[in-house]
Amino acid sequence: MKHGAAISAAFAAIVSLWAGPAFAAPEGEFTYIVQPDDTLYHLARDYLLDPRSMSEVRSTNRIRNPRRLQIGQPIKIPRRLLKYEPVELTLQSFNGPVSISRSGEELVAKIGQALREGSVISTGANGFAAVGSQDGTLVTVPSNSRIQIIDARHYVINEKIDVQIRVLEGRGEAKAPKIEGDARFRVGTPIAVTAVRGTEFRVAYSEINDLSLTEVIEGEVAVNQGDQSLIAALGEGVAASPQGNLTSERLLNAPVLADGGRIQTDEQVKFSIEGIDGATAYRTQLARDAGFIEIIDQTISTAPLAAFEGVEDGRYFVRSRGVAESGLEGFSRPYTFRRKRVGAEAGAEPSPFADSFKFGWRADGSGDSFHGFQLWNGANPGSLLVDEVAIKKSAILIGDLPPGTYFWRVATMQIDEGEVIKVWTPAQQFSVGE
Repeated sequence: MKHGAAISAAFAAIVSLWAGPAFAAPEGEFTYIVQPDDTLYHLARDYLLDPRSMSEVRSTNRIRNPRRLQIGQPIKIPRRLLKYEPVELTLQSFNGPVSISRSGEELVAKIGQALREGSVISTGANGFAAVGSQDGTLVTVPSNSRIQIIDARHYVINEKIDVQIRVLEGRGEAKAPKIEGDARFRVGTPIAVTAVRGTEFRVAYSEINDLSLTEVIEGEVAVNQGDQSLIAALGEGVAASPQGNLTSERLLNAPVLADGGRIQTDEQVKFSIEGIDGATAYRTQLARDAGFIEIIDQTISTAPLAAFEGVEDGRYFVRSRGVAESGLEGFSRPYTFRRKRVGAEAGAEPSPFADSFKFGWRADGSGDSFHGFQLWNGANPGSLLVDEVAIKKSAILIGDLPPGTYFWRVATMQIDEGEVIKVWTPAQQFSVGE
């Protein structure tokens, strides 16, 4: 981690204290280089929202004759004065409870929904959303989070974008487009704002703790607050508080999912996480795509185990990352897995025939199933007394068992995508008396 009072323009990202209003015109200036035949009148007519603002530009740059500009002369123009077209941000995907509002109006969440400046996107429990544009902008919003689009402008004067998205509560994960020149892409919180030039990072904000977190997955981020500055490179995170406290630390390594790629057949989808030093919890997410744009569920657990309910059959991706005591979240590694609910509920019951036992089962999941049945004497577990396969019925009768303790189990089998999936029930015990 480097320290310094000034931040060079060569750094790939800048985080500075944000003290502006909740929604306002972009701050800062744009530098225009005078071209042949330019006049200040032409510039005002073609590039300013209100040509009368020419007087402010003239005064700021101390221009004596607005009709005579020197070729190559730099002219500073406040961004709030510039003409622009809206950047076409849209709702690219969503799942679960997601709401959109703008200026007090509730909008219907739908794929392709245009999102203008001032739009607020909120996700509830198990709600997820992704906001993006054709230039590569992408911000994913996990559950229980709220973001607002502050700026979304494409300036006429230089065809550069100026995008600012604020995380009001919860988290946002951003992938920025390649930024050049005076273009800007920023994702911040009520405490800090992050400007980047083609990088991948995460931003979080907690109203309860009044703490802003930045986690750098790619590129560099510089945090500037008052006279303090911290530069976070790839793999570093920064926590900022309103009191001016800036702390940085290395992000935790990606945890390993011991069974990340196996076929998930049980009622619950479960993943064992190999614990990592420094983690107080684990955030595990399921998605339909490798980029985790279409997230369908997530869980935060203090134990190194993640479990999900109600996951439909299909192919999915899973990733998990450790959460440090500071709240900063580390790296993750994606796994792909197949979900195919296969199994059976089994039980023994009295048989209508003397000296026999009825073993029944009911298949779980969808698809065409067939079954297997095994029975053995507890005194000789290595020798199967019954070993039946390819049973289409849901019960079997077994008779003439001598006194003793026995064990039995049922297999459910399906052929799926050219592969045989076999799942055994836990072995059950019963006794036969004299």
